[in-house]
Amino acid sequence: MRTIKKYSNRRLYDTEASSYINLEALAELIREGEVVEVVDASSGEDLTHTVLLQVILETPGLKGLFPPTFLHRIVRYSGSTGPQQAVLQQLGVGMQMLEAQLARFESQLGWMAGGRRDAGRGSSRAPTAPTRDEPPPQEPPAAGDSGEGQGDASADPELDALRARLAALESRLSGEG
Repeated sequence: MRTIKKYSNRRLYDTEASSYINLEALAELIREGEVVEVVDASSGEDLTHTVLLQVILETPGLKGLFPPTFLHRIVRYSGSTGPQQAVLQQLGVGMQMLEAQLARFESQLGWMAGGRRDAGRGSSRAPTAPTRDEPPPQEPPAAGDSGEGQGDASADPELDALRARLAALESRLSGEG
């Protein structure tokens, strides 16, 4: 894990490279597969969440990731009442589920967790090739493919349940057309 110190003047200092970096350079480190921790230089407080949100909001391709209506909704539910806290808790659980699904997707495709497979530029990490024990990455099933004949890929009960729901939805939609 690479430690980035944030100073009171808002500058970010990469302790591994012994140099100051900007948000764009921090984003590039993360794209290359680095896992970073951002801490306040004076107090040691963990600022990782705040800085990563700032990276997301200031990266041109990611600006539209959170529509303003969604952001309004988050702020609206940031109160202290029971229903507001329940909504935020559900949102947090949903985000954790999304993170778990993305991690599973990356591992199934043989991607380096949290980064790109071609992450060698400027990084001390070399891309990892599948070992002899790992199956080669497979393409996701084509639309309408039931997943049969894919070995243990359908051994995941959650994936089987999603496939069944998708098939039921496709059946309902084709019946309405």
